[in-house]
Amino acid sequence: MFRWAQIFAFFAITLFGFNSYANFTIQNYNESLPIWGTTWKPGSDSVNGYYPSFYTGFAIRSASAERIHIKTARGNQTRVSIIVDDTNMKDYIFDLSKRYTFYKKAEQAGLINTKPKNASLTPHLEYFNKIIESNDYGILSFVSSTAANNEVLNYKKSLEVLEKLNPGRVFKLNIDLSQEFLKWKSYIRANLAKDTNTNTYFTSNPDKAVTALSNILFGRITVEKKPSDATLKQLAYASQLALQSDDNEVFVQEMAKLLTLVSGNKFNFKTLNAYDQFVSPIQCNSVSNCWLSYIEFTAIYPTGSVKASTKDKFGNSIPTFATPGLWQFLSRSSHEVDNIRSEPYYGWIPKMDFEAAGNGFHNPAVRFYGVSSSVKSSLNIDSSHNTLWTVKRGGVSHGCLRLPVGHAWELRNMFPVANEDMTKIFFYGSNPKDFDLYDIDGDGSLELIGVEYLVSYGLQGDSGLPSREGSDLKISKEDKLNFYKNLYGSRGVFELNSSNQYIFSNPSVSLPSYLDFKKKSISSRVEIKGEYALYEMPYEQDKVQFYAPYTTAGLTVKGSSPLSKRIVRLMGRVRGCSPTTNKDICGESAFDKEMNSLLREVR
Repeated sequence: MFRWAQIFAFFAITLFGFNSYANFTIQNYNESLPIWGTTWKPGSDSVNGYYPSFYTGFAIRSASAERIHIKTARGNQTRVSIIVDDTNMKDYIFDLSKRYTFYKKAEQAGLINTKPKNASLTPHLEYFNKIIESNDYGILSFVSSTAANNEVLNYKKSLEVLEKLNPGRVFKLNIDLSQEFLKWKSYIRANLAKDTNTNTYFTSNPDKAVTALSNILFGRITVEKKPSDATLKQLAYASQLALQSDDNEVFVQEMAKLLTLVSGNKFNFKTLNAYDQFVSPIQCNSVSNCWLSYIEFTAIYPTGSVKASTKDKFGNSIPTFATPGLWQFLSRSSHEVDNIRSEPYYGWIPKMDFEAAGNGFHNPAVRFYGVSSSVKSSLNIDSSHNTLWTVKRGGVSHGCLRLPVGHAWELRNMFPVANEDMTKIFFYGSNPKDFDLYDIDGDGSLELIGVEYLVSYGLQGDSGLPSREGSDLKISKEDKLNFYKNLYGSRGVFELNSSNQYIFSNPSVSLPSYLDFKKKSISSRVEIKGEYALYEMPYEQDKVQFYAPYTTAGLTVKGSSPLSKRIVRLMGRVRGCSPTTNKDICGESAFDKEMNSLLREVR
């Protein structure tokens, strides 16, 4: 029996001394890719022109379901925000190293063939390897050094690499809690009469309790479970102080207690402070010194939704969603959360369902074959490629939420390894009329969340295979205003100001909670008075490697074999952790067990 751990160690040590790419950067990688979407030219090993794939990007994986927040909202984008705890941060650089060594072993063992016959594929794996080997990032040299065992140095190095490889997606938050608590005091005073009996008000009005709790740290506090008696008692007390007391010192301290109660374990970890000390993210000693400080990773993805529309309060026709409310990802007797469908147009990418009817997140499921030279030029597509996968930002599906190929894979790679941990993740679906307002950088100001992506198209047919083939592709880089009028609504919703900013007035926001669990409804909705600028995160270019599977895995025109699906699933579960991390908790043991089982079977 092969001793795979020893092979990995030998293989990594061998690689650390060679093939350094001192000048290859994430910018070089991105410049080699299409601006939006994923492209290829199929060869004779494809199935109906499709290949399986795996992730070759650099997002961080979280082992904690409760620190992952996924929200889809008006504008057809999905925001994924991860509270990065100290353990996940320290694991990050080792996770990259483990993926690097495993991908190479997968090629060596014949599990994947990244150069299939007659095909033209972007060499994503080669670019990924160059990044890992690059002296610009120093990943392999650090992992092999004694510094890797120093938790402070490990944390700082991982954060440095995380920021460099994910420009614009890593936020060092330093939230002024006193400022947020005093905002909450104003909210309570504006919405409750001074003589309100807060002890009975919130217990009698659970939707009001949800709204009040959600307003403590707007967008970051969610109410997935019915508030405990202790939480409701503290909410009533803090509200009474807000209504009747001007002593902000006492009020802020009581609010800090309420925040700890309502947030559960979300902030129950350590973060590294400016003095290289591991401390609690919440430090609240007085009104003048009350902060929430930690690292947050946020990705924003353009999203396709159900092929239907609804009307907003101004009469605008806007895309609708099939599944507003609060949901959790599903594991069934027939498949785990990683549902690898057999139909080629799903690309053997995990379809992650949250509704029993089959609605969930998956790939675009619509392709364009025979891409024109003008589209190639506009999107920076390789001249030899003729097939494009890209998402329609609007109504296109039967109910699922569709993501770009690279984003679907990235979402899976941000999730925990083990299936039972994935089922604990919540998805927050907005009412289609409601926006995602979020203080993305923690500066105390809310932004209206969006993403730089301006693609729309139709379908060749409403059912069957024609519904998987695109038509009338439109790229609106030069007609952004009209694209947004069609997406958000042309009347009463936003204006383009003299600084070329899109400004939205009095947007409404959904607050999905336990009251909406599996109900396709939203009990608590609020209108946020004021004007808010559209925050457009740059599109994260798709980073996936297509491949022809193991030669005996049995991919046929009828679908993929169980073995081929296991390979796909394994490629999405690669996990490495730091020397000081419990391998069972972080997920590396689960991956190693699955990996060893599969490798024993195929060798």
